[in-house]
Amino acid sequence: MKKLLIAPALALFLFSCTGSDDCHECHIAYKATPDSEEVEVEIGEFCGSELSDVESNGYTLTSDRVIGNDTIPAGDYASSDIHCEEHDEH
Repeated sequence: MKKLLIAPALALFLFSCTGSDDCHECHIAYKATPDSEEVEVEIGEFCGSELSDVESNGYTLTSDRVIGNDTIPAGDYASSDIHCEEHDEH
């Protein structure tokens, strides 16, 4: 009986974690100055290897990026600055 329950659960896990369906909205959290409050700005949806890459290696902007009323300054952002919604790996 246990084998009957384990196989569907394993199949569901494997299929839910593969392919381009593994996409999550991500935001960057940074401080404009050391004394300022933290700013969170959505940077878009990342999928598959791009999601893993942004969470493990961080995020680099070669020029300032304006999103709505916020401007994210160009620079390198550590993986700890990137937060992807509902994603367990980060």
